[in-house]
Amino acid sequence: MNLLMLSVDSLRWDAIARTHPHLMATPRFDRIAEVFSYTNRCFSVSTATRPVHQSVFSGLLPFEHGITGQHRRQRRLGIPRLFAALSKAGFRVGAFSEAASILGGVDIGAPVGALPNRAAAGRQQVERWLTSGDGQALFLHYWSTHAPYGAADGRALGETARLVRQGQVEAVKTSYREAVRECFEHKIAPLLERLDLGTWTVVLFGDHGERWAEEELYHGRTLHHDVLRVPLFFHVPYTNASPRGSICSLIDLSATLRTLFGLPRVEGYGRDLLAEPDGPIRYLAQIEPTTDREATDDIHMSKVGSTPTFDDTDEGDMTGVIAVYDAQHKATRNRPRSPWQWTSPFDAEQRPVLPPDLGFDPDQALQAWVRESSFVDHALEDGIDADILHQRLRDLGYLG
Repeated sequence: MNLLMLSVDSLRWDAIARTHPHLMATPRFDRIAEVFSYTNRCFSVSTATRPVHQSVFSGLLPFEHGITGQHRRQRRLGIPRLFAALSKAGFRVGAFSEAASILGGVDIGAPVGALPNRAAAGRQQVERWLTSGDGQALFLHYWSTHAPYGAADGRALGETARLVRQGQVEAVKTSYREAVRECFEHKIAPLLERLDLGTWTVVLFGDHGERWAEEELYHGRTLHHDVLRVPLFFHVPYTNASPRGSICSLIDLSATLRTLFGLPRVEGYGRDLLAEPDGPIRYLAQIEPTTDREATDDIHMSKVGSTPTFDDTDEGDMTGVIAVYDAQHKATRNRPRSPWQWTSPFDAEQRPVLPPDLGFDPDQALQAWVRESSFVDHALEDGIDADILHQRLRDLGYLG
């Protein structure tokens, strides 16, 4: 069997024709993916590209692997890497991204090469890599769906942000949906048509969503519903690959694929999505927002210990915005030890609700995750040169 993992950057929960045909039309993709299982009850582990992908390929939460925000360049020593495990098991592994340098410092277990943004050139490169037979594992990361969706200035905080500030959100949404449609119809669908889906397991996911609000001109500022909830397609040949349970998270992908491909298990918090849950399902998400000041200070001055460490009895000074949630309740706090704000995880409006009477204490859950983690006390190592990461974020318009 082979494995294909497709990450569509900034793919919103409602940018899928299967569930929102009034917003999106992707007939070519829909035909080939008709046999795929799909869930719109999936959430990410963060809302920025780098922390999410490190979680997907390690099976660890952001506070465990160390990349808690887009600007964080250090990761913990000894973290698991899915593609390294596949390679050790005899798979031929490959990884390509339309924004390979943004994944600098993210260790998936294989080098991430550049993938041309133009559909035809990208397809040709992938087709040259593919061979016949089993034992192939390929990861592709599509960036054309990321802000600014083809705007001339090419900056996340440029033309797109200006349109949002001017109240022209519909114009931004139109550009975004066209970028998504082009990706599905001209990049993903032709690739899937080439494959013998009887020999390929396929996972297609959005790493995070997008919001287009004055307080969040681009993702990675909050854990709002629209940036945290993501689509997930799953295909396993001749198997019902529908994720089990009332809710799932991208943290589950590593555990699921390790079980499916007979790889060593990781002591993480993900579960096998193809098995019935053996208890209550509860998840954590975390984002440390990037600001100009943080990026300048933290990228250039980061030292071992600049990402928080924890003791055995307390959550410590866990950075950024934290959410603890299950299928009914979502508790979010915007800074360490601030009050929890309660909403329903599937409510796109995020209307406040009363906290549950029993059975859900986010402080206790958070402390347990930290206390029981096998990786949180590991030392940090540099994953990418500070100047390189800083310049890449600046070039993309993340920084002023």
